[in-house]
Amino acid sequence: MSSFYWKELEFKPGTHGYLEVPVCHMASGYRLTLPVHIVKGLHDGPAILISAASHGEELWCTELARRIIERFAGPLAYDFAGTLIVAPMLNPHSFETGHRNTPIDLHNLNRVFPGIEPGRGWFTDMLARVIADEILPRCDIVFDYHGGGTDTVIHYTYSSPVTDDRSRINHEIALASGAEGIWEHHESRGTLTNYAEAMGKLCVVVEAGGGGVILEQRYFSDALSNLENMFRVLKVLPGKVAPSKARVVVREGRTVRPAHGGIFIPEVGAELIGKTVPGGTVLGRVVSPFTFEVLDELKAPYPKTELMQIRNRISKVHPGDYAYIVGDGDSGYHLG
Repeated sequence: MSSFYWKELEFKPGTHGYLEVPVCHMASGYRLTLPVHIVKGLHDGPAILISAASHGEELWCTELARRIIERFAGPLAYDFAGTLIVAPMLNPHSFETGHRNTPIDLHNLNRVFPGIEPGRGWFTDMLARVIADEILPRCDIVFDYHGGGTDTVIHYTYSSPVTDDRSRINHEIALASGAEGIWEHHESRGTLTNYAEAMGKLCVVVEAGGGGVILEQRYFSDALSNLENMFRVLKVLPGKVAPSKARVVVREGRTVRPAHGGIFIPEVGAELIGKTVPGGTVLGRVVSPFTFEVLDELKAPYPKTELMQIRNRISKVHPGDYAYIVGDGDSGYHLG
């Protein structure tokens, strides 16, 4: 059994350690660092990065990261193959303000990878460069977790068109993720996983949970069970992979956003995540906080609309806010 090394730090089998990756000094004098937990299993295996909170409103994923460490670094829990590199907060300033983008320059961290070295780009570009240079090279596999925002819940997993052994494994992991909807998608934007794939890493993007269900413990326990099942595909955990819950693979989809702001009233709830609704189904309405007239109706756009994100709370919305992410059920294929 071999140790895992991060520069001069050694992490022996069956241990949990913590380190901080330096980024820069802020205008306030605050020294910004990125937190990283290392959990070294008792058996040799791949180094797996579990990343969260590149979007600061995705609190659910940071809490899930805490529970992942609790699960795999708890008593007698190191019995797995490899090393977990858990980065629970990739964008601390975004997390602090609860906003999707970095408040300093209003850029989206998960659109600017691999970033730009200090002194040549915006703050968010520099942050991406630190992650790309200091964290990504130390892993073999990436599980990049994203979740719903304050008032939304989400559940689907990205997959790749199967063209080689790596994309086949990626697809098998997606099928084991517990999501009913799989989105077969080739990412071309500057995401963390798009850059990591160019580095030769196996990447999995899991969309799960959200503020709309953060008080419901079963969503956390399901997410942990689903991660364990994905780990079985990789032989990180022993045992047979549980049967897939996936029922549809879509190749086309879109975000449904309100054209007007106001009070959002949902018409479908979190229980429909992963389900199909007919085209034209009213998903939610926006009403004026002044007159209470209906300003907008958000409807299912496809004949077979697959619900992958739902805004399931009465909430304030701005024009263009995230409300629903939907897939075209006729664009891919159905499973078993």
